[in-house]
Order: sequence, then C-alpha cells, then structure tokens
Amino acid sequence: MSDSGPAKPESASGTSGATPVVPVVPDAANSTTPEPTTEPSAGNKTLTNKELKELKKQEKAAKRAAAKAVAGGGTAEVATRQEAAAALKAAAGKAKTSSNIKKQMDQAKIVKEDKKKIPALFGHLDTREQRNSSSPYVASVVHPSILSLSLKFSTYRIVGSTPRCVAMLEAFKDVISSYTTPDGTSLSRNLTSHLSHQIEYLKTSRPLSVSMGNSIRWLKQEISLISIDTSDEVAKNSLIEKIDQFISEKIVYSDRVIVQSASNHIKNGDTVLTYGHSEVLKKLFIYCAEEENKDFTVVCVDSKPLFEGKRLAKELCNRGLKCQYGLISGLTTVMKDVDTVFLGAHAMLSNGRLYSRVGTALIAMSAKRRNIPVLVCCESLKFSDKVQLDSVTLNELGDSEDMLGISGSALTRKGFALQQFISQKKQEQASTTTASQKKNSGNTTTTTTTSTLTINELKDPVLSNWKDIPKLNILNIMYDLTQPECIKKIITELGALPPSSVPVILREYKSTV
Repeated sequence: MSDSGPAKPESASGTSGATPVVPVVPDAANSTTPEPTTEPSAGNKTLTNKELKELKKQEKAAKRAAAKAVAGGGTAEVATRQEAAAALKAAAGKAKTSSNIKKQMDQAKIVKEDKKKIPALFGHLDTREQRNSSSPYVASVVHPSILSLSLKFSTYRIVGSTPRCVAMLEAFKDVISSYTTPDGTSLSRNLTSHLSHQIEYLKTSRPLSVSMGNSIRWLKQEISLISIDTSDEVAKNSLIEKIDQFISEKIVYSDRVIVQSASNHIKNGDTVLTYGHSEVLKKLFIYCAEEENKDFTVVCVDSKPLFEGKRLAKELCNRGLKCQYGLISGLTTVMKDVDTVFLGAHAMLSNGRLYSRVGTALIAMSAKRRNIPVLVCCESLKFSDKVQLDSVTLNELGDSEDMLGISGSALTRKGFALQQFISQKKQEQASTTTASQKKNSGNTTTTTTTSTLTINELKDPVLSNWKDIPKLNILNIMYDLTQPECIKKIITELGALPPSSVPVILREYKSTV
C-alpha cells in the first residue's frame, strides 16, 4: 500500500515532490482506487458512525457491481459504481413508495370522511363512497348476476334481510352453473376462491346481513365436502339442488312454522302494531286474515328514509286487511289502542339483544312501559353468536343525503355513477346560467333572475347546502339494538323461547348445519 500510494498521486498531479498532504487529497477525490474506505479513514479520523455505515454500503454496492461487470465482460469501475449507486437509490425510492401506499390511501379516506362530515362517534363505519372506492379490481371475474344484484342492493331495490339472502343464493346458483374449473385444480378448492370474489364485490354495495353470512359459510362448507373425483357437472348440479333445499328448509318452511305458531297470539278484534316491513310478518297477517278468517287491525308504523311500512300497508290493504299507517313521531298516540306488538328481526345476538331497523328499540321500550307484549318473529338463520352491547360499534352507515328528502315517498336511489354524472351536469348548467345572466341587463335580467330562483327553490330540498354549514352533521344509521328485557318472546321454527335462550338455538343450528 505504501508503494502504490505515492505513485498514483504523482501521475495524477504531474509533480515529482511528494509531501505528506499530497497523497491524501487525491485519494479522497479519486474514485478509481480499489480501497476507497481505508484511505479516508486513515487521513480523517473524525468520521461518525453514520458516515462509516454509508461507506460500507458503498463498498458492498461497488463489489456487487464489479462482480456483475466481470460476468458480463467487464466495464469501467467508475461506471459500475455510478450504476450501483443509481440502482440503490431507485430501490430505496421504490421501497419507500410501496411502504407508503397504504398510508396514502388511508389519508385519502380521511379526507373523504372530513368532506362527508361524519360524526366522530361513527367515524369507524364505512360510507357508501368508501365502499365503492375500496371495491376490488375483480370486475373481470364477477358474474353478471352478481353485478346486477349489487346494483339492486345499493339502490334499495331489494331491501330486507330475508329477500337479500334469497336473492344472493339465487345469484350464486347462476355463478355455479356457469363455472368452469381451471386446469390443474379441483372444483372443491377453486370454486371457494371464485365465490370469494363475488362476495367481496357484493360487500361494496351494502354490508352483508347475518343471514347472508350464515348462508355463505354453509355453502363453502358444502363445497369443501365435494370429493375430488366428482365430475364438474355432477358437483354443480348437486350444489344447485342443495341451495334450493337450503332455501326451502331455512326460509320457506321456517316461515310457515313461525306463522302457524304466531297466529295463536292474534284474536278477533285485536289491534296489532308492527314497524317497517318484514316478510314473515306480512305472511302472518295474511294467513290470519285469509286462512283463519280473523278480524283484526294492523297498525303500520314507519320512518324515514326508506319508508318500508308504506309497502307493507299497501300490500295488506290490497288483500283486504284493515290497516292504519303512521310515522314513528306519533307513536305515543297510536300505542294507546294496541294489544300486541309484532317485530321483525335483522339478527338475534347471543346475549339476547335484537338487532333490527333503527327505531325498533323505541317501539319496544314504549310497549313495555304500557305493559304491551312484544313478540319477535325470527328464523334461526338470523341467529348470530356475536355479542354487541350498543349500536355504535357495529352498524351500517347510510347516505346522509337520503335524510333530506321531504316528499315522503319511498326512497329510490340512483346509482353511484349516475349521481356523479348528474352533479357534474348541474355544475356545468349553473356556470352556464351565471354567464348568461351577466350578459343580460335591465329589467330582463331582473325578471330572469327571479324566475330562476323560484324554480331552484322548488327543486332543491331542504338543507341542500348542509355540507357548507360548519356546525351541522347529518347521521343516517340503519340499525339499533333492543334490550332483551323489552322482549317477551321470540318465535322461531324451533319453538317460542325467551331472549335468554338464544344460545340454545345457536347450538341447535350448528349441530344441523
């Protein structure tokens, strides 16, 4: 090292005299020496640990680049070092970018939540826009029946736990019938993952109900039990038959048993009250009126924004039943003449609480205060082993815009893409109108402005600019929890039981499924 050190500085500097300073300075600047880390450390003894680590990294990168250069035919050492340094920087940049992708997505979601003005107490719930933005990029593998069903769910064309579950199973039948097993795999292994894509896409429209989740678990279990030696056609036909049998046993026949058992609690001259819309309760009232010829009155209590009770009242009136309709704001007046309260269920939790449409808890508590019995009609398919103490931890967050309508009609929501298109066209129309008004002058301008404002006042709903009001938040939650103390009896296809006996039904359900 002592012989080669002075020779290189002399050739580089062109001087014959060697001083103690001359060998150090060129070596620090010279990038062609094979040992760049030893010379600076010998000349400058004030290097920090961080600088030493950087020098070691450069040395390792130079060795890798030199090995590649030798394997590829050899290149200049300076070029290899520069390429190695550039590669290291690019790799570091890529790693930094990939590690920050999730953070950037989370920050983008937080911005959306701030714009939507979600109350802090319900900030953990996903909005409709977030579900659409987080939709998986699996449109190429989603079946057309699932696409159509997702649109019906998101626009509330299909509402209710039972109708949604039946529609999902019918769509799964189409998915299974058109399924083809790829080469190198079996149906029992690949069909489960194929269905998972369909289910993930359905979740973007609305969260899955408890009955839908139980049905999906049952279907995946049935798929896993199919033998590998079974042909695709035989396996698909067997699954479709089992789905039809599942719908018949767990929904159709269960509703018939529940209707026959619950009909004993309705007598001639009674006034029964129900809330919202429930398929099993609709069958119960029609059965008592047409099959048993009982004369009674049904009070349908309803609330915004879905107005499901209107559909129930209309269907019952078309069948000749006596009906009364009212909003939940007038519940205290309607409750005076009620003999029995019948409620539907979205789910029954293992701690005995009823998880149903928001407003159900208010009706149950009001009935308990007046000593009116509250009966819940619920299939065992809707029983869940979850435990929930409030309606804040787990709930469905509806669109705040749905609460602003003043027409009183049932909610008919437009698709997400259509809403974006309409809002864009409204902005373009508003800008065009403003530009044309500026060109006009005199009395014509005043008349046009007045008529335009009048039309806009009629079209725009109340609080249409609520997002611009800083202190105003609009909350639209879909479900609430009813305490088991407010429920007298739960009527299922397995019998009538108190809310404390829900775990018994769960054990029975798990033993049969």
